[in-house]
Amino acid sequence: MATGGKQDHTRHVEDDAAVGGKMPVMCDPCGRRKRTSPASIVCSRCDMNLCRECRQVHEIYANGEHVFVAIDQNATENLMVDMQGLDVCSEHDRPFIYICKDHDTLCCEYCHFDFHRTCKDMYKLKDMKTDVDSAVKGYVDKMQEAIVRSQEMIDNCQIKVQANNESRHEIMSEIDSKKEEIIKRFDEAKRRIGEDLDEVIMSDKTRLEDVKHEAEAVKGNLQNLMSLAEAVDQHGTDVEKSILNFTCKQKTTWASTKLTDLQNSEYTVQHTLEWSDHLLAVMDEPLVTLRHAAPPSAMAIGTPGNDHDVGKA
Repeated sequence: MATGGKQDHTRHVEDDAAVGGKMPVMCDPCGRRKRTSPASIVCSRCDMNLCRECRQVHEIYANGEHVFVAIDQNATENLMVDMQGLDVCSEHDRPFIYICKDHDTLCCEYCHFDFHRTCKDMYKLKDMKTDVDSAVKGYVDKMQEAIVRSQEMIDNCQIKVQANNESRHEIMSEIDSKKEEIIKRFDEAKRRIGEDLDEVIMSDKTRLEDVKHEAEAVKGNLQNLMSLAEAVDQHGTDVEKSILNFTCKQKTTWASTKLTDLQNSEYTVQHTLEWSDHLLAVMDEPLVTLRHAAPPSAMAIGTPGNDHDVGKA
């Protein structure tokens, strides 16, 4: 049975006398360290009982996805769903009781009385007969697709940052190959191009790192909601499933819009060198120029597409 509110409903540890002499479920990692700590959470994916301290370590360092379900120490066969505050009104700190279809929002009794008394399309969550199971599953599928998309974007950002570094190395090597021909002027060209590359690549790196971090935030948000969705699907009540269905709808829409916005910033400026045909004959001309080729839809960084003269004494 799942519960709501901000009460500590994920931990029910009683002494032996309170449970008729039955030993409470103990934390597995603490047991390996010869410590005695009652477990408050079980990771259903890893089949491991955890206390609150060990849960944090497990979630950070154990590989794979995790689904945490609270343990009722008085009846360990009954697992409870921790709704993580989704079933509680943030304004009134009261459990949600209604869903207002007129305003597409969840309501506690205070919300209903203060803001939705005249709404016609108002339902009690416990009386709803919609197929929330299939609806939640549909949003879980969408969240999974968004997570895959987030991971692809994260990987692409890492690849493109690395490609920028490799591109810089190749350009520097190309410049070095000409250095022996005109040492003094080429040293100046190398210095200027290096500065220009560093500026553009640093700008690219900063932007791509921002995209990566925001994509990671989308992914983490959805993964956490997916873990909760699995727990609710297995052990949640109809009310909790309705709440989760509503939340999943909002989160998937938000994730899709956010990833589309981020995709517009997921690009890199391309770098190429153009050598002068009169490098040795006309010493007053620029020895080499650096071009930045950015996608037309990309925001301007510096002056993309312009030639930067380097090598002039």
